[in-house]
Amino acid sequence: MTFLSLVKRVCRECGVGEVTTTVSQSGEALRMCDWVNSAYMDVLGAHQDFGFLRTSTSFMSVAGQATYTPAQAGTTNFGRWVRDSFRNYPTATGTSAEVFMECVDYEGWRNLYQFGSNRTATSQPYYVAITPAKALGFGPVPAAGYTITADYFTAPVEMSGDSATHLIPTHYEMIIVYKAMMFYGGFEAASEVYDRGKLEFTRMMSKMRNDYLPDIEFAEPLV
Repeated sequence: MTFLSLVKRVCRECGVGEVTTTVSQSGEALRMCDWVNSAYMDVLGAHQDFGFLRTSTSFMSVAGQATYTPAQAGTTNFGRWVRDSFRNYPTATGTSAEVFMECVDYEGWRNLYQFGSNRTATSQPYYVAITPAKALGFGPVPAAGYTITADYFTAPVEMSGDSATHLIPTHYEMIIVYKAMMFYGGFEAASEVYDRGKLEFTRMMSKMRNDYLPDIEFAEPLV
């Protein structure tokens, strides 16, 4: 559903007059639009690592450039890096020479690769650190001519305009409606609407977590 379709559905579920556009609204219509956006952001804000938010990027190394911002790494609506997803290969050779990269502690990377002569010594990078600003720091400092690939989770942005779309899979998009019903019910003291929204929201959120959150893995036993 588009932004407008979601708002219309919330209006029907709450028993209020239908909104015909999300643009330049005021009063109750504006509140409906705001509640849909707030619901959307709340749902995805609950977990930054839903599987449907994961995507990939690829970019070229620059000789002597040790760190790369998310924008320089070619991301869109960047949220967070997937730490075990980094790899690179010599662009001229191709993926047959691809190697995995180990994600290391930022302080350790900084003290080794951003110290003394290591600052300017360039080669194929084998290590990556995520800086406090979410940039990538490579070690050794990359030479030119390497293609670096990685996965990251996108961050949601509010919907704007009637035809705007969301990131939630189609079969779960009603979760936005149910959460918005809770906002409406709380504002209007409409306990029946609130309770119905909460019941369906809780049920659907549980299923979405099971489908799209990473599986829980247990650590190896201590010996």
